[in-house]
Amino acid sequence: MLAAHAHEDPLEYGKQWGMIQNKNVKRRTGVRPPAPAPTPAPKSAVPSKRPLQDDATQKVKSESKKVEDAAPTYQTKTEEQPPLKTSEKTAPLKREKSDLFSSFAKAKPKQKKEGLATPAVSGAESAEPSGAEDVVLGDASDEEEPEELFPDFGKSTTTNNRETRKEREERLRKMMEDDDDEDEEMPDVSEPSAEEEKTIDQPAPKQELKQEITVSGGRRRGRRQVMKKKTVKDEEGYLGENPLTVEEPSWESFSEDEPAPPPKKKPALSAPKGKAGGKAGQGSIMSFFSKNRTAGLQDEPAILRRACPDYVSYSTVPHSPYSGGPLNLPFQRPATECRTFSSPEVERVIDDVTSRMVDKDLAQLFRNAFPNTLDTTVRWHTDGSTAAKKTKKDGAQWQGPQSFIVTGDINAEWLRDSTNQLSGYQALAKKDKALYNLILGAINTQAEFVIQSPYCNAFQPPPPSGLQPTANGQDDKVHPAYEPSVVFECKYELDSLAHFLALGTQFFENTGSTEFLTDRWYMALNTLLKVVDAQSQPTFNAQGQFVTNQYTFQRTTTAGTETLNLAGVGNPLNDGTGLIRSAFRPSDDATILGFFIPPNAMMSVQLKRTADVIKAAGGSADLVKELRQRGEELDQAVKEHGIVHHAKYGDVFAFEVDGYGSRILMDDANIPSLLSLPLLGYVNEKDPVYQNTRKMILDKGGNPYYLTGSAFHGIGGPHIGLQNAWPMSLLVQAMTSDSEAEITECINLVRNSSLLGLVHESINVNNIKDYTRPWFAWANSVFAQTILKIAAERPHLIFGEDAKPYIIQ
Repeated sequence: MLAAHAHEDPLEYGKQWGMIQNKNVKRRTGVRPPAPAPTPAPKSAVPSKRPLQDDATQKVKSESKKVEDAAPTYQTKTEEQPPLKTSEKTAPLKREKSDLFSSFAKAKPKQKKEGLATPAVSGAESAEPSGAEDVVLGDASDEEEPEELFPDFGKSTTTNNRETRKEREERLRKMMEDDDDEDEEMPDVSEPSAEEEKTIDQPAPKQELKQEITVSGGRRRGRRQVMKKKTVKDEEGYLGENPLTVEEPSWESFSEDEPAPPPKKKPALSAPKGKAGGKAGQGSIMSFFSKNRTAGLQDEPAILRRACPDYVSYSTVPHSPYSGGPLNLPFQRPATECRTFSSPEVERVIDDVTSRMVDKDLAQLFRNAFPNTLDTTVRWHTDGSTAAKKTKKDGAQWQGPQSFIVTGDINAEWLRDSTNQLSGYQALAKKDKALYNLILGAINTQAEFVIQSPYCNAFQPPPPSGLQPTANGQDDKVHPAYEPSVVFECKYELDSLAHFLALGTQFFENTGSTEFLTDRWYMALNTLLKVVDAQSQPTFNAQGQFVTNQYTFQRTTTAGTETLNLAGVGNPLNDGTGLIRSAFRPSDDATILGFFIPPNAMMSVQLKRTADVIKAAGGSADLVKELRQRGEELDQAVKEHGIVHHAKYGDVFAFEVDGYGSRILMDDANIPSLLSLPLLGYVNEKDPVYQNTRKMILDKGGNPYYLTGSAFHGIGGPHIGLQNAWPMSLLVQAMTSDSEAEITECINLVRNSSLLGLVHESINVNNIKDYTRPWFAWANSVFAQTILKIAAERPHLIFGEDAKPYIIQ
């Protein structure tokens, strides 16, 4: 535009057409006076000798300043304008209405220059306006970003123009500096220079994250750094008004399959003669994706695991291959890549047992049930062989092998469930090092749980696992308080502590190893004994004064079995019994009378067995003596206060007592139970009191929770209701029976009610298709233990006549 109007004097042009002084005015609304006759172009665009400021100029500036002060300030929208090409010569603009402003609107905005202390000003910004046209307001609807009247388009085509422009720019700069001295304006927001912008836009250099990895047995284990966000607090520990969030590296442990080595490159084949070879990369698009998919799956087994279906849903749908038996039971094991743990010894046992079994449906059920814990519930495991083993993290916590075993369809670990889930693999741990470490890790993890919250029954994933905790959705008020990120549920169940000891004693009995007797395990044992002492106290002391129990539990619920009465304490318990209080049963139902006999019997056995383990390890003789004495005294207390006389069945074991003479006569399906006392090691199966008790609890007239129906029968419990019996009770009944007919009946009932190839939690006694929990690992483990017990003691019942015993060695 400057080239097109270079022959015009900007001052004369301003006098003719008027100059806009208000930066917010974009368009004139008045009518422009008629254009004068064109004048010949001067030799120079600006007179060489002209005062910088004359009186007329000062007057115009004064009037302009008043207008600017009175005019409102408008916020304008920024619009991108197409840049002008300086190499192309534009035609002279026609003098039509608003031609000057439309030309200015198309002008390219002036670019910022680095290093200039004062922004460059175009000549039009300091030109002298004249007439009333100087003060013209724009329409409110025409708000646009202010444009420069005479933008700099670069070098001119002639030397005269270039020199004239330099002189003019220098003079205008001086005029603007004088204006700045006279008019005090609000300081503009400083914009970062190009150098500063460059520094800001540059991303911070990424910190190199470290990894410590060891490879063994086809798995990669170790720890690695990951970036985690952290909110920085002030010196007093407060976030402040403007908290700062930063990212910093943090260590996390991991255990994953070792990626398969990349396949060796094959030599390229030359194109056959008579046919031109295609360009590299051409070919079948399907083969391209197929090759890349296969390579990706080989390199990243974790990708396959992320693609695995949710086993809760998977277990509700039958899958092939089917058994081929009368029930045609489905194959319910997940794909090999989706299994959470594998053991060649377990696979060997599956093949050995199922190849001998006559009943194809029963074989299919064992094939699904025996490895179910390994296939689906090992949510996290580290064998402790990585560098993390030597690194003390969080003090001495989480050292050595660690294993987090969930119950199944609930992403939490119950101490009782996990011990029973792993029980069937204990006999194989001596041969299978990976299985050995898995069970050893489970002992170590349980020890950490007991140390942190000994009154709790179910726990969240350990912090080193990196797994997210799960909320149980309950409103509980518990004392002692617990950390929800560590504890899933905090129901004090005496059998949970007994099962912690049982996991270690079973490990010792099968492997002969005392490796689990670490400082953390002894700390857990000491914590357990403190709980036992605290829960052996009566409700009233020797002076008859009420003594608040250390553990109280209250839940907002409409089910009486889900909370404790009397402000969370439970019913009173008498002094001098020697029994240990349990607030809840293994079914997670509240006890009615706190002296719950089955876990007291189990604890007496485990205290004595633990004493044997510590003695074998060369441990403290005083501790061995104390544990054995505690076990003997508890055994006597169970026999003294737990055995009561029944008018019909004679002397029987009571389910619960209070030391005042009150007793509850019943049984529940969950272990420990009265029916399972021989399996706990407390009594012999032929013990007369146990036999009387067995008759009572397997009779509808003696046990209110022995449920019968048209399709199923067995022991249930208040946890599910009055129409659902638990297959687990039939399995315990089979393992404690010396009648082959009874054993066969129990096994067949469980098989016939497992139409989806897995053992359920409970079955509606009138409709076997109405069940609870499709995925209940504990029940599957008990079924496998039952089959293995029958295979060792009565092999002909499942292998056929003249079958030899099958014993895991």
